[in-house]
Amino acid sequence: MAEHGSPPADEIDLALRHLSHRLPEEFARALLPEVRHIEKCAWVESQLTARQRRIDRGLFVVADGEPRIEHVEWQLRWEPELPFRMYEYHCLQALALHDTVPRRGRVARVRSTVVLLSGREARYPSRGRYRTAPRAEPFSGLRFRIEAPYQATVGELAGRQSALWLAFAPLAVDASASAMTAVLKHLQTQHSARQFEEIAVTMAVLAEADGRHRRLSQTIASQLPKELVMQSEFLKKFRQEGWEVGRQEGRQQGRQEGRQEGRQEGRQEGRQEGRQEGQEASLRFAIVTALETRGLRLTARRKAALDAECRIEVLETWFRRALTVSRVADVFAG
Repeated sequence: MAEHGSPPADEIDLALRHLSHRLPEEFARALLPEVRHIEKCAWVESQLTARQRRIDRGLFVVADGEPRIEHVEWQLRWEPELPFRMYEYHCLQALALHDTVPRRGRVARVRSTVVLLSGREARYPSRGRYRTAPRAEPFSGLRFRIEAPYQATVGELAGRQSALWLAFAPLAVDASASAMTAVLKHLQTQHSARQFEEIAVTMAVLAEADGRHRRLSQTIASQLPKELVMQSEFLKKFRQEGWEVGRQEGRQQGRQEGRQEGRQEGRQEGRQEGRQEGQEASLRFAIVTALETRGLRLTARRKAALDAECRIEVLETWFRRALTVSRVADVFAG
C-alpha cells in the first residue's frame, strides 16, 4: 500500500499499533473527544473459537459509565473493498466478544473506525457504511466512522487533546518545519522522556508516508537523538546498507575467487554469499540496537542464538518483535 519512497504499510501499522498500545488512554481520548470521563481503558485480546481465528485487539473503554469496544483500522488510503473489510472485522470482533461473555452476560458494544493517512484532498464524510440488505429494505449492515487526520490542521489535531492524535501532525494540511518544532517541544514538556521518544519516532515514520511529500522527517530527525531516529528507519536503512555491503563484499570476494580459480562460478557465488552475509549482519545489528535503545540487553546465550541464525525471514521476524516487546525472551519465542 505504500507509495514509492514511503515506508512499507506494515511498518506504519506496526508503529501506530505500538504507540496506541503504549498509550491506550491517549488513544481513547482521541477517539472519544465528546466524553467527559474515561473510567477504564485497556486492550483486550480475543479469539473466535469456532474458526480458530485470533482477532485484532480492541480497546475496551468505560466512558461516562458506558462500556464499549473501540475497533480501529489504520489505512494508508481508501480502497474500494475497505467498507466490506470493516464489516468483516466488526462482525468477527462482535462474535469473538460474544464467545468470551458468560451466558446472559452483557456484551460490550463495538464501534469501528477507519483512520486514513493519505488520499484525496476533498473532505471525507464522517461516516462510511457497508450495506447487506437490498436497497429497498431498511438499512442492515455496518456504519463506521471515518477519521482522516491528514485532512486536518495541526490546530485541529491538537484540539483532540491527545498526544497520540498529535503524532499525525506531519500529515496535517498545514504541516511545516516550524510547526513540527513547536509540536515536538510541546510533547516533550507534557510527557515522560520514554513517552516522548515513542511519539516522536512514530511521527518520523508517519512523515515518511506524507502524501504531500514535504520531507518533514528530516526536520523531526534533526531534533532527536540518533538512536531514536534509527528506530524509524531500521527497515529502510539497514536493509539498504546490508544489501550494499553484500554487493561490495560479494564483488570483492567474487573477483578474488575468480582470479584464483579462473571460474565464473566463483564470482557469482561470491556475490550471492556477500549479499546474504551483509543482510544478515545488518539485521542482527538492527535487532541489538532496537533492544538496547529500549533498555533491553541480550544475554550471552541469546547473543549466541542471534549470531547462529542465518535465515533472513527469521531475523526479520525477530527484528519486528524487537521494536515492540517488553522482554528479550519474547523476541525469540516460537
